[in-house]
This record gives sequence, structure tokens and C-alpha cells, in this order.
Amino acid sequence: MIDRTCLANAVVDDGGPQLGACERDGEARLQALLSSLDDLVFELDENGTYLGIWIVNDALLAAPRNELLGRTVREVTNEEIGLRLEQIISHVLETGHPETWEYRLGVPAGIRWFQVRLAPIARGEESSRTVCLLVRDITEQKDAEQEISRLLSREQLLTRLSEALPIGLFEIDMAGRIRFTNDLMRPIMGDLRTATVEGLRSSALTEERPALEDALAAAYGGRPVDDVEMRLCLRPTGAPLASGTERVCSLSLRPLTDTAGVITGVVGCLSDVTEHVQLRRELEVMASVDMLTSCLNREASLKLLERTSATPQAPGTGNAVIFVDLDHFKSVNDRLGHAAGDRLLRETAERLRGATRRGDSVGRVGGDEFIVICPCVQSSSQAIRIAERVAASTTATFDVGTAVVELRTSVGVAWTDEALDADAFIARADCAMYESKRMSRDGVTLFAPRASGARSPRRIHEPRVN
Repeated sequence: MIDRTCLANAVVDDGGPQLGACERDGEARLQALLSSLDDLVFELDENGTYLGIWIVNDALLAAPRNELLGRTVREVTNEEIGLRLEQIISHVLETGHPETWEYRLGVPAGIRWFQVRLAPIARGEESSRTVCLLVRDITEQKDAEQEISRLLSREQLLTRLSEALPIGLFEIDMAGRIRFTNDLMRPIMGDLRTATVEGLRSSALTEERPALEDALAAAYGGRPVDDVEMRLCLRPTGAPLASGTERVCSLSLRPLTDTAGVITGVVGCLSDVTEHVQLRRELEVMASVDMLTSCLNREASLKLLERTSATPQAPGTGNAVIFVDLDHFKSVNDRLGHAAGDRLLRETAERLRGATRRGDSVGRVGGDEFIVICPCVQSSSQAIRIAERVAASTTATFDVGTAVVELRTSVGVAWTDEALDADAFIARADCAMYESKRMSRDGVTLFAPRASGARSPRRIHEPRVN
């Protein structure tokens, strides 16, 4: 049974009261995705306090779920594990990048090994910082790895691993011949018992083969290889390559040695992780996309702008930010309701995407505020021309279902060929947008330096086409 804690509201950017039914649909979709996994999913705050729990097997919880909520990981697990998780949470929130870790813990199901993946959850600026914690039980995999290290007899090794591993297992000798596959390997790759490692290579997509070659070379060289994800074209035994289905598989390899320590081959584990990867990508998308408009949310927009500004530009080339604010949006919500406001926001987002260049990105940074991030803009004049197209595209009469409204926007643009942090860049475009609003919304304003060196908006008078 899945708790009805609203993780969907934390995973997606909060667009305010305009989200309505769209937000609830996003939550329902997320709940369905989470319930399809065996993984444990938690929401924790920056102090490691449990805020939400999604799990189908309570025997893997360190304590009953009603005793977890409101307590910290250090209180529930132990001092060592709790302290390390708190350190990882702090680092993840500081860097914005996911991290993984493994630990061993006693739970009602016994002493188990767990692999955790922590990722920051995008929220509104005023909300508390939280992380999503995905926990996978890897006890069987750890037990199998210990068996690989402990057993020296080839017959014992293959028999025990075939019984212990819930994934595909194969052995390759030094000549590249596949000497053994277990029953779980066949649904993934077909029967490779009489084949060579070339069959595995041919199943990998072309762009994935270098990673496969590196993994095999490392294992043959005596180094272990863990959890290399690659796309394979899986097909029934004897079927042509074109009939295969693309899947994402996780590959782990270990060198196999004789009693003298001489490497005699490689033993490998292969598992189909397509659904897990798909869920992970869904969660990452939900953490970066505004669910109402399908634009980047504010946090994702800032991160993209930081990366864009940090990327070296060709001489004479810079970047531009266009700030777009909907005029009189509050009156649409007040007079016609939030459903009409939602339709207007979606229409605006669609028009912005249609007016921009390939490679430009549209983000929603406030209730009725959007930005367009434009890399590789040669000059402020080109930035103005792009902004004029944006302004023209958002000047129209639009049917919101209950009435016809005038879609109007105030538009400002900032351009620079220098290094500039994202907040300062957006602030310049925002300042130019307010100058457009002050000038009765009849054109585009460029933020540009004055002759004295001070920075201020400069008005570009270009009447819009109705």
C-alpha cells in the first residue's frame, strides 16, 4: 500500500494555484510509476528526516513506516549509516548532482545489503530543500560477488552462481569463447553456449561497443567492472538482428583465476534494467520540467543558463536571455477562472517554442513569467531580432474556452559576450522587461551599457504586429 504523501508536488516545480487538474494528473502518474517498482522510495529533508515513503515490502524497512515519518535516518538506522547519509544529502543539495552509496543493515527480512541513490528534488524558491532516496536491495548480488571471490573450483563456482544470481550469468575463456550461460541468460541474449564473445559485441548498439570493449579489457586485465549500463539489441535465438528489441542492460564482470592466481577467463552478470532506467529518467524529467507548460522549471532554467554562460563562445559570439511577462494575467484568472489561466499559459509556452531558434530553450520561472535562453547569439542586434519574433508571437487574440482574451506580453532582452552568472543575467533581462511594461508594452527593450559604463535598459521602439 502506497502512502498518499504528495511527492509529485515536490518532484515538479510548483506553478502555483494555476496547476489544478494537471498537477493531480502528474501526481497520479508518478504514484503509478513508483508502485511498479520493488525499490524503496523515500523523501527526506536536508536534515535526513523522513517526509514520505513509497514501498511494497515493509520487511525491508528499518522500522514500521508509522515510526519512520518525522524521524531522521540517524535515529532509525545507526550512527554510522545515519551520519554518512546526512553527509551525502548535504553534498547532493550543495552540488545538485545525484550520488550513490551502499551499506549493510539489519531489517525484519534479515541482514541486507542496500544500494541507495539520492537526487535533489526541484521545488519552489521558498520551499524547504528535499531529496529523493531510491533504495534497492542488492543482497543477492553481494552474496554472489562474495561467492565469486571465495570459490576456486570452476564447477562449484558455476553451480553456486547459477543458483544465487537472479540475473543472467556467463563465463568467457581467454580465447573469447562463451563456456557457460545460466538459464536466466537465455531470455536476455538467447543461447550463447556454443558462441563466442563476438555474439555479445554484435548485440551491443554501435555507439555502446567502445564501453563494452573497455569493460572486457579491464576484466581480462584483472580489474572488476561494476554496473556498466549499455543498450543491447535483444532477439530470439536464430532471429535476424533487425528483429531485435532495444533494451538497457547492466553488465558486471569479474576476472576468473585458477588456484595459482592466473587469470583464466571472465565471469559476467547481465540484467535487463530497462524499466528501472525508464523510471529514473521519468523522475529526472519530472524534477526539471514544469508539468503545466512542459517548459523547463525555474531551477532547471537556472542550471541550464549557468552551463550556457560557462561554455566558451566563439570570438564575437555571446548569449542572450529574453524575459517574457504576461500582461493582465491576474485579471484573466479573476474573471474567467484558473482553468482559463492554465490554457493561456500553455498557449503562451507553445507560441514561445514556435518563435525561437533550434537550440534555444524556454523556461517558466514564475506564475506568468517565462525566459528564453539563447546560446550562440552573434550580437545584441541579433538578440533583439529574436526577441521581436517572441514578442510578435505572443501578441494575439486567443479563445480560452469560456471567452476570447487578448494575449499580450512585456518583453525584455539581455545580451553579453562576457562571463555572467545566471541570476545576474536574468536580472538584466527582467529589468529590460519592466522598462517595456513601463513604456506601455509597445516594443522590445534591450538591456545595454550606457556610454558612461553604467548598465541600464535601452528602449528599442518596434511596434508589434497585431
